[in-house]
Amino acid sequence: MTDEDKKIEERSERIINLFNAFKGKNIGEAPGPIPPFTKWLNGVIISAKRGEVELEFEIRPEWGNPTGLLHGGMQCGLMDDAIGITTATLGYEGFLISIDFHIDYLGKAKIGEKIRVIGKIIREGKNIVNAISQIYKVDGKLIASGNANLLKTKFKPDYVKEVDRIDNKDL
Repeated sequence: MTDEDKKIEERSERIINLFNAFKGKNIGEAPGPIPPFTKWLNGVIISAKRGEVELEFEIRPEWGNPTGLLHGGMQCGLMDDAIGITTATLGYEGFLISIDFHIDYLGKAKIGEKIRVIGKIIREGKNIVNAISQIYKVDGKLIASGNANLLKTKFKPDYVKEVDRIDNKDL
C-alpha cells in the first residue's frame, strides 16, 4: 500500500466515523463545512460505511409537485446528494463531480411521507467512479433508481480540509 493509499484509507475512516457519530440526527444541524444544499435537505444519516450511505427524509411541502407528490427534480437532487455524501466515504482528497446522471422514476411518494435514499459506489476507476442511488418508501417500495458517473478532480473541498485538520481522537 502506497503512502497516498494510506492517506485515503485514513481519511475515509475519519469521514465514516464522523457520519456515524451523527447517526440519527439531522444533517442540517451538524457542525462543520456541510454543503448548503445538503443542509437544506436536512436528512438523517441511518448508516454509513465505505462506499455506501443510507439517509432518511420527510417529504416537505416545497418538495412537492402540483399533485402533492414528490417532484421528480427533487428526487434527482436527493439521489445526487446521497451519491455525493457516499463519495465522501471513499476518502479521496479531490472532489468528485457528476458528469452524467440517469434516473428511472418508478413510483410515487406523498408530501409528509418518509423516504429512504441510498447511495452506493459500484466501481472506482482511475478517473471515473460509477455510483447508484435509490429512493424507497419506508415500507420498502422502490420510488426511483439512478446511476451516475463521477469525475475525480483536484479540487479539495472544505470538508476534506477540515477532516485532514482534525485527528481521530477528536471524533
